[in-house]
Amino acid sequence: MRSSIPFRSLVSIIMPSYNSKVFIRQTIESVKKQTYENWELIIVDDASTDNSKDMIKEYLMDDSRIKLITLQENVGPGKARNMAIQAAKGHYIAFLNSKDLWAPNKLEKQLEFMEAHNLAFSYTDYQFIDEENQAYEPVIEMPVHLTYQDLLRDTTAIGCSTVMIDKYKVGKIQLVHNRDIPEDFALWLSILKRGFKAKRLKNVYVYLRKSNDVLEKNNYQTASRIWSLYRQVEKLGVFESAFCFVNYAKHETKRNRSLKE
Repeated sequence: MRSSIPFRSLVSIIMPSYNSKVFIRQTIESVKKQTYENWELIIVDDASTDNSKDMIKEYLMDDSRIKLITLQENVGPGKARNMAIQAAKGHYIAFLNSKDLWAPNKLEKQLEFMEAHNLAFSYTDYQFIDEENQAYEPVIEMPVHLTYQDLLRDTTAIGCSTVMIDKYKVGKIQLVHNRDIPEDFALWLSILKRGFKAKRLKNVYVYLRKSNDVLEKNNYQTASRIWSLYRQVEKLGVFESAFCFVNYAKHETKRNRSLKE
């Protein structure tokens, strides 16, 4: 049943895509199944070398809400997201990675939450899934709210595909283009640094795709990028960076351990 809630605000969904043929159909379908229908999905194909671009084009024929920006050279997800944000017409900006899934009522519930509480920035709980859509336990339950200082100490807390932002409250939304840092988290920090507080919508509305081998392989690379974020973008001193990094490592270790139990 479609939502009867009289939202009029357009939601612009930002999705970079690179060689995403394995999961792109499932991800797009999870958007098309949303109970809230006033959305546009802006996909930026980042010079894919597989046939995922052709798969996306099939959807353009059937649904005018889906738009495709095609790049001739690979620029990375941060810059691709910026291009989609520049093209966005919505009052709200929602982020979705090309391998993740949304619950059918994600947009409806998050919009209702943001409008009821007059929020600029919200996120939801989430759950990791594997390549066969089997869920890892436990559910990742987020803090009730996060400030700039909170997020510095748990920099990977917010799942990108859970975020929704009111661009009229927040103002300029632009990711730093730097592949050596987690560009999405740098954006969250830049918003919270202006004095905004991000708030949690309880319950799982998003499923993030991650497998056990990725959990193992990416630990060092992620840690290196977090350290670069502290030093290069946030300009923290060595001691403050080390303090934040230790807290980040504690949170990340606890999350990873719980997923393997």
